Amino acid sequence: MKGPILPVGSGETQSVDSAEWNARLEVAQSASEARMVDRDAATASAHKAGGVDPKEMDKLRKVSQDFESVFLSYMMKVGRESGMKGGFLGHSEGEEIFTGMRDDELAKHMAKAGGIGLSKLLVEQLSRTLQEQARKRDLAVEG
Repeated sequence: MKGPILPVGSGETQSVDSAEWNARLEVAQSASEARMVDRDAATASAHKAGGVDPKEMDKLRKVSQDFESVFLSYMMKVGRESGMKGGFLGHSEGEEIFTGMRDDELAKHMAKAGGIGLSKLLVEQLSRTLQEQARKRDLAVEG
């Protein structure tokens, strides 16, 4: 059974069988999970010193990932709208609904796997804000 057609380079494509596709997918997911564990460990140690509640950091990561998912889904929707409508069997409302739902799920998986880095940037920037708020709170308690 043939799997998806993957880009090779300079406009060429190559068909990949299902077993090879699944193997590539497992490697990518393992690498993504390892990066997430490393990132979480580094973030946890950095925020212990900053006085940020770990639950707040978890919420921040989740919201940032959700935002990136919505952003990616919107990018796919706009990109799809810019192309030609219809196909071999024409265009239907059901196809449009299915495509939108598929894009949403794909965007969620992309964001979970690291996406385009938007989530990471949001967490980095907003964690600084949380650290600053924690410092101000600590100063107010001391003073």
